[in-house]
Amino acid sequence: MARHRPAAEGGYQCGEETRARIVDAALRLFGERGYDGASTRDIAREAGVNAPALQYYFDGKEGVYLACIELFVARVWEHLDDVVTNAEHVSADPKASDAMLADAYLAIQARFASFVYDWPEANHWRMFMARERAGLGPEAAFDVIDKGLNRRLFAATSAIIGRLLGKPADDEETRIRTIAIDGQVLVFRMMRRQVISALGWKGIGIEETARVSAIVLEQTRELLAALVRARGVRRTLSS
Repeated sequence: MARHRPAAEGGYQCGEETRARIVDAALRLFGERGYDGASTRDIAREAGVNAPALQYYFDGKEGVYLACIELFVARVWEHLDDVVTNAEHVSADPKASDAMLADAYLAIQARFASFVYDWPEANHWRMFMARERAGLGPEAAFDVIDKGLNRRLFAATSAIIGRLLGKPADDEETRIRTIAIDGQVLVFRMMRRQVISALGWKGIGIEETARVSAIVLEQTRELLAALVRARGVRRTLSS
């Protein structure tokens, strides 16, 4: 993990501000140039600090990169924690109806879509995370995002999909279907250029984002209903 050290002079607040400037600059450069293409000297220059500051606060470039990942994880949970917590409670309730389960899942998807599409810094994060998801960052970064975000989020969504499907959350089919359904939101952000080209749009603004979100949520509701119907058919055939 990246260190969280205040400046030696100027107090804790000064250290926090400097650290934040370095992370913001690193995020932009890592997104534009990749991990290997962004040098510590370039990051320091972009942040308006001297190069040794990166070593002081983060133990070098990898530490800065991990700090970007940690910030991303924290921002995601600021947006998702309440809906994920609710989904965990609903899926753990044996009396929860299919409608309650579907609504809990859709609440996560809607909130995540809002975060991905509407976040003011989304373009910087889109490029940064596209490179990270392609495995172009340091190996330690995956562990940070997996432990800090992926495991809990996937556990929550797969528990609901499993209930609707009539299979355990750790069943292979459940996991595959969960990955496929969860991934719908990210496609429109990570494949931005392909989406614009395919749809003949000039860009993805507020109106386009609203249309995408509405259709994805509608499609997901239909997919969840189809899982319930398939579960009923299997039970009928086995009886």
